[in-house]
Amino acid sequence: MRSRHDIFFDLISGRSQGLFADIARGLLTGLSLLYSLVIRLRNVYFDAVPGAVQRLPSPVISVGNLTVGGTGKTPMTIEITDAVRRRGHRVAILTRGYVAKHAQRNSTDASQSDEAMLLARRCPQALVVVNPRRAQGGRTALEAGCDVLVMDDGFQHRRLGRDLDIVLVDATRPFGFGAMLPRGLLREPRSVLRRANLLIMTRSDQVTEKERKLLHGRLERLSGGLPVIEAAHRPAGFVDLAGAALSIGDPSDIRAVLFAGIANFDGFRQTVEALGVEIAAAYEYPDHHEYTGDELAGLRDVADNLEANALITTEKDAVKLEHRWRDGACPLLVLRMKMQFDEADALILEQKIDDLLSRIPSRQAIDVAVSQST
Repeated sequence: MRSRHDIFFDLISGRSQGLFADIARGLLTGLSLLYSLVIRLRNVYFDAVPGAVQRLPSPVISVGNLTVGGTGKTPMTIEITDAVRRRGHRVAILTRGYVAKHAQRNSTDASQSDEAMLLARRCPQALVVVNPRRAQGGRTALEAGCDVLVMDDGFQHRRLGRDLDIVLVDATRPFGFGAMLPRGLLREPRSVLRRANLLIMTRSDQVTEKERKLLHGRLERLSGGLPVIEAAHRPAGFVDLAGAALSIGDPSDIRAVLFAGIANFDGFRQTVEALGVEIAAAYEYPDHHEYTGDELAGLRDVADNLEANALITTEKDAVKLEHRWRDGACPLLVLRMKMQFDEADALILEQKIDDLLSRIPSRQAIDVAVSQST
């Protein structure tokens, strides 16, 4: 049975044909025009109204994207956070806390959302602050002694000013079928790329050389000549539900049932296939899916019936299953991912970070500024 996700993508991509599909696309186009107007007016407000953008006394690095869907924001946020920490700074990650249980609460309790839990697990020495009001969350982090702030999924959250705006573009579907939500996947018009400081083309290894070069040139034109670097999503091995590394032999010996509730399931499946794993079955759930007990039991039953020797999921799903998964004959493997750059592109990213960190004010200046703003 096809999921609602598949039906929607077939519709907006144009794969669905017929009178009903044409009418539906027409209705979505009308809604898209309305959404576009609202977004443009919102951007005018933040560009023109004094005080609309709130500045904090410490550097803010934003990691975001232009489209709805999995462009790799979480692994890139982890990469940036680790880079800042290696330079001797105390860093905080500001996250909205998607599907947080207490969305309006300013909290350092990462258990409120799957992404926050994953960030806290992968960056244990960073402070993860869950708050949809990023400026307020940033002040909480500064009061706790942090001196650098990394904003996860921050490109559209303009109320908090940022000093380094990094935008990710998925090379496999860069512009969300060329239309704004809900007709396409664009969260903002492509012209807003000029607002960024650095563009990173993710999954650059999953397109042809010709496609990669064409997209690279197009991004440079749309952004007014901003630096464009490329990153590949690379598997960093398998871990268990607690995050401990597992020793796996030849991946081609694995016959697995895949499951995940992420925005880009196809990218996940492609990565697993590239390892040589035989995929016996694959189950795609909605992004941020909360698994029921029956669904988890059903996945174990499928693995047993198909004589699979493993189930494989993502880290984002695993953080929600650690105390809910019942061990059985078929083990659950969690695929850990990392961002990989070539040497020249890695140098560009590091230089951007170094330039920013060279301007950090003293701890005393940060404390004074925070106390004056409260």
